[in-house]
Amino acid sequence: MPAPPDADFVVLTSRLSPDRDGGYAVAVASRLRLLCSIGIERPLLLTFDVGGADEHERENRQAFRGDPRPDIDIRNLFEEIRRDPMWLYEQARAGRADPDAAYRGIRDDHGREVVSLPVIRDDPSWHLTETAVVVRGSAGDRIVSGFGGLYLAWLRTVVAQLRARADDDERSVVVICESKQIGELIADWDDPNVRIVHTVHNSHLAAPCEPSSSLRDDGWRRWLALLDRFDAVIWPTASQENDVSERFGAYEGSIAIPTPITPDSRPRSHGGRGRDVMMVNRLVDQKRVDTAVASWPRVLQRVPDAHLHIYGDGPLRDLLQDLIDDRGLTKSVHLHGYSDRVRDAMAGSTAFLSTSSFEGQNLAIGEALASGLPVVAFDVCYGPRDYVGEGGILVAPGDTEGIASALAALLLDDTARAEMSVRAREQSRRLSPEAVGTTFARLLHDVVARRARRRTTGSAQATRPAA
Repeated sequence: MPAPPDADFVVLTSRLSPDRDGGYAVAVASRLRLLCSIGIERPLLLTFDVGGADEHERENRQAFRGDPRPDIDIRNLFEEIRRDPMWLYEQARAGRADPDAAYRGIRDDHGREVVSLPVIRDDPSWHLTETAVVVRGSAGDRIVSGFGGLYLAWLRTVVAQLRARADDDERSVVVICESKQIGELIADWDDPNVRIVHTVHNSHLAAPCEPSSSLRDDGWRRWLALLDRFDAVIWPTASQENDVSERFGAYEGSIAIPTPITPDSRPRSHGGRGRDVMMVNRLVDQKRVDTAVASWPRVLQRVPDAHLHIYGDGPLRDLLQDLIDDRGLTKSVHLHGYSDRVRDAMAGSTAFLSTSSFEGQNLAIGEALASGLPVVAFDVCYGPRDYVGEGGILVAPGDTEGIASALAALLLDDTARAEMSVRAREQSRRLSPEAVGTTFARLLHDVVARRARRRTTGSAQATRPAA
């Protein structure tokens, strides 16, 4: 593996909250581990949510699964504003709050309001507002233009600090952006020595998730119009990269690099007679856990002592519990909520189930394969279709009978299940840090060696069709 390029590395995420964001947060933590594994010294993680220091510390422990990660630095925008907002005040300009806007105050440890943020309700593009963010100070109020102005002010401050530490005003800084919202705001950052590498975490397509399907929302449409502004874009699967290239035009900065999955060499202990199926996902519409619950009576007809264990939390938890209760499944379907011991549960389970209507990579499927846990999943783009292979059984989307039949076959046939467990581990090797790390390191070298793609300042303009 090549030595890392001579640069500083910064990872941006809106927040790092596994119990709220599931696999997204796990993927961000995995990217940071990968940076360390290829020789990057002390990569820096920047988060932009308004939670307090105690909350951030708890979420960081969850994301890194109890590992304090002393080789990673973690900073939060609003913790630094609360501690000392002078860096922001110095970059702001004279101005006042918008009299027609609602605001929420950010207070320091002494209860003083130091920043006022505009409140944008019921608008998924809230981050694009240019409504003034007000910075309070003894010499009078100042403002920056919206959240974009706020975020870029912090990023410029952080980059200046990194360069001062290195005593090099032109030192290269590679920014790995994990959030499309943040990516929209920084796409025109005009620092010639900053390189922006943008990652992708989910499918850009709405169900039924075919290449010609409509885009999921306006956020994807805006973001796809900005591809040429990023120095590289990392897709979780080659098929998604290909679909985007064929539909919107080729982009030389695109590359498929999956989020790495650490192998699990522990022996499997199925517990009892091996009748435990598990799911790991957020309880949101995309994951279609209701379909799994609807399929379960058909599984019980064939395997009466089977149990379905669902790990993860989300806004649909109460509705799913009601569905479980209404169908009389409380003794065999269990909602466990968020857990940071998923790998332990996988070691004692019999099969893994995914009923998502679409995916990006689906890290839980990767972890199941790495644990030797056979996977049953709907054959949807992109993760299941790309990574399950011979490590499981793919079923036509929406086919509840197919799900029940596949699960019953695995639960009842110990020999077939053992053989598929071996194939699952083999299938997972393409996701190992060693397999992924070399490609990732080469990409970073290429990005640093090339000139930054951004040429102008101002608001981003669409450079390619995105419909």
